[in-house]
Amino acid sequence: MSDFSETLKPASPNGPESLRKERSQSSLPTEELSCHLFPKSSEEHGHLERQERVLKELLKEELFSKARQHDLSRSDRYKLGLARAKLLRRICNRLKWSVEEYRMAEYLIDDTSPYSIHWAMFPTTIREQGDDKQRAYWIPKIERWEIIAAYAQTELGHGSNVRGIETLAKWDSSTKEFVLHSPTLTASKWWSGNLGRTASHAIVVAQLKLPMPTAPDDDTGQETETRYTSYGPHPFVVQIRDPETHQPLPGIIIGDVGPKHGFVPMDNGYMLFDNFRVPHSAFLARYARVDPKSGIYSKPQNPALVYGSLTRVRSWLVTDASMCLARALTIAVRYTSIRRQFRDRDSDGSGAEMAVLDYPTVQSRILPLLATIFALLYSGRAMAKLYNRTRQGVDRGDFSELADMHSTSSGLKSMCTTLAADGVETCRRACGGHGYSSASGFMQLNNDYSSKVTVEGENWMITQQLAAYLIKKAAAALEFTETAESVIEQNLRDFLRRKKCAHENKNLDIFKSDQTLVLAFQLRTADLVSSHPFKAQQIL
Repeated sequence: MSDFSETLKPASPNGPESLRKERSQSSLPTEELSCHLFPKSSEEHGHLERQERVLKELLKEELFSKARQHDLSRSDRYKLGLARAKLLRRICNRLKWSVEEYRMAEYLIDDTSPYSIHWAMFPTTIREQGDDKQRAYWIPKIERWEIIAAYAQTELGHGSNVRGIETLAKWDSSTKEFVLHSPTLTASKWWSGNLGRTASHAIVVAQLKLPMPTAPDDDTGQETETRYTSYGPHPFVVQIRDPETHQPLPGIIIGDVGPKHGFVPMDNGYMLFDNFRVPHSAFLARYARVDPKSGIYSKPQNPALVYGSLTRVRSWLVTDASMCLARALTIAVRYTSIRRQFRDRDSDGSGAEMAVLDYPTVQSRILPLLATIFALLYSGRAMAKLYNRTRQGVDRGDFSELADMHSTSSGLKSMCTTLAADGVETCRRACGGHGYSSASGFMQLNNDYSSKVTVEGENWMITQQLAAYLIKKAAAALEFTETAESVIEQNLRDFLRRKKCAHENKNLDIFKSDQTLVLAFQLRTADLVSSHPFKAQQIL
């Protein structure tokens, strides 16, 4: 029996007709908007041309099609992720793509790669935390894909509280080795991407323990048991699997954490150590050092340098928030433009049903998100500039902006990922029942992005970090020492000075100047922070 539905067509006006009508009514100059969003003077210049060129190549490969991937088991999705990542690598090598083109391809493929941590957090940590010799050794291996690495910081018992992690790294002066050990079940490294099945190496963040000087017991003359001093979390680069069998090395247990809310192809794993020994060279020693001869510890000039990789990833999350929400909003706007429900009550009842987007109750939910996308885009670019500028300063030995960068990345990561995650769900709901279908594109987008509000610092927690920093800067601004230690402190000082100078307390015309609008927001923030800093400190 033939399928009679093959000859059926959608009721008129159909989707393409509705979209053409909507677009014809817009006076927005799309070319000018594109030039504004991706100007020649910015790092994003060439984005659209690069996107079109890369997409053309990807569409040639059936393996990248998403048509049936939601029907696959978790194990098959992992294998598909491996196959896609390997094919992309071959295409990249054949066409001699740049890093920007490779990242564009990953974005367009739109499926988490089991190798993503290897190309993100691992090289970032080596570059930022490794000394010259370590960078010279590891970076070529990363770029040639001779190793595949994970980043193991979060534990079963500790996530946001990095200082509380339980994995130990004890220095053995007799063998010049560090001994990695998981003293409790909650010390299990947990959630590490690439770790469950793929990685051969890992960055392992552990509590550095150095032996205290020992003296013979007064009664027996025997040396007492070695006692250790803790120097806080530090990163180590560790080989975790045999290069021939790919099995965990003796003294290491590795497994997969199991099904998750999203990121189906990613093999998030767990790992425990049983007095596993690593050489002195495993300790990433750009800023902090342990002398192999004396065992003496040299601390970094700024303790926050140890968390550089975390700050980098938060910067990426801020930048990516706008693109995620933009995709969701594109789906919602196009769908609600062609979806029609009920005729206009004020009409004669003979016309077509109204587009869902024309209802004020839908517009009030959808249209503010369009403004949010632009705010997220500009915030992401500002965060990227702050990060790059601060890192350049750190490389020169200038740590003046480090605290500002850490607090800003915490606050923006929390705010931007919350706005984006909530916005994606709002867009899905605006699409009604069809938004619940995987065909809408929301299922994977929503499930994958929902993790961003908890990864790299749970949003409620890191917002409090920013609040505590602002209160600290407000207290410093009140002291009026000679030089402000940061831009934030200087803004607070400027506000306090304006409060004392009556002639400067005039209304700001925020509609004539973007700079004036920014100033108004700076003053508003300063007022909120400095009103009751000590009371707020007590509350925190």
